[in-house]
Amino acid sequence: MDWAWASSGAPWIDPALWVIWLIVSGHSAGEAESLAALHPDWNSAQAHHIDAFARAQERLWESIARADRLHEWTRQVHAAAVAWAGYRR
Repeated sequence: MDWAWASSGAPWIDPALWVIWLIVSGHSAGEAESLAALHPDWNSAQAHHIDAFARAQERLWESIARADRLHEWTRQVHAAAVAWAGYRR
């Protein structure tokens, strides 16, 4: 549980967030989504909802990386979000 960003939402959001961290860890976007698809709630999501979520994560992490230029990890997560959003296009 990430209490800093605690919220409720669609059950597929947790595996969607894993996709970004899997990409950061070296998986391709396709591999990361294949792993997310092992979660039953991922498969219940409509593709356009995941597309929109990926684009929103790209914008969120762009903002975070721009504001936090001291930490390389924010740029890595932003790059992963860019890769995922690009894959979803």
